[in-house]
Amino acid sequence: MKRAELLRSVSHYLTHLRMSVEASNSLNLQDLNVHAEAFFRDLLNLTMDYCLINVNIIEKNARAIDLGDETNRIAIQVTSTADFSKVRHTFSGFIESNLQRKYDRLVVLIIGVKKSYRVTSLGDPAVFSISVANDIWDVTDLLKMIGDLDLGKLQACLDFLRKELRLSEPRQSNEVRTLMRLIEVLSVSEEGMLAGDNREDPDPEGKIRDRFADHAEFLQKEYVKLFEIYGRALKEVEAHTDLGHVRIRKLQVYLWNWSDRVLREFKGDPKAALQALCDRVMAMMGAGETDFDEGAVRYYLIDQLIACNVFPNKAAVNA
Repeated sequence: MKRAELLRSVSHYLTHLRMSVEASNSLNLQDLNVHAEAFFRDLLNLTMDYCLINVNIIEKNARAIDLGDETNRIAIQVTSTADFSKVRHTFSGFIESNLQRKYDRLVVLIIGVKKSYRVTSLGDPAVFSISVANDIWDVTDLLKMIGDLDLGKLQACLDFLRKELRLSEPRQSNEVRTLMRLIEVLSVSEEGMLAGDNREDPDPEGKIRDRFADHAEFLQKEYVKLFEIYGRALKEVEAHTDLGHVRIRKLQVYLWNWSDRVLREFKGDPKAALQALCDRVMAMMGAGETDFDEGAVRYYLIDQLIACNVFPNKAAVNA
């Protein structure tokens, strides 16, 4: 379907922008955040028929917001910080500046993935308040809103993204979509950065031949079989996905710790644990326009197993 193809391309561009901003923040580079204000001003004006302007350029007292539309009476703060303290600070500054006199709605737009917040609203509904569910947006929320556009606007949105971001697009196959979604889901984990007692130097031959000797033939044949189908797709996705050092590290540590727990759950049986990981990743990914490709998920996990990021060897064990 034309709509599904357009949405997949829009998702590719916005996901890349989110990852680029997160990577820049990890290096304390703020230039992208500044450019993002103008980018989202133009994107929202195009897709939502807003009349947003860069308020913080012309109004010094509007320090709590970046974009404002006095016609539609909506104000927007663009940020790459998902912590609720940022939302609370924005709301407080908005009220202190009496911006509720100009705007009926305040939106915090997170260039990333918002967290699960404990509170449901801020402020006094009788005076001014924001809804955590409806007034805090992230890239996923934007994609849902864009998904409701008519085909003409959807095409215009994609044309804008292509012009502004200038990225090459991966071929639109279900394998690619699956792998992109898989990496996105796993790389936003909150596992932390501690490697524990896992070895950081890969030893795939020692692991496959020695540690999993009883399953070595199965693992090797499974990898070769799936590589022929999904190897090129994974290389393509890796070439188009800019995670940055911090998120790559989070993805690695998450896979170490999570797969190790699942392996212990299945008494050290890598075949059973691999299937469980595959099933759980498929559940984490949710539903797409079409069913995600389980074979692509399985190939990715086996590829990471060979790289020693899945079922990691232990530092104290010569495996």
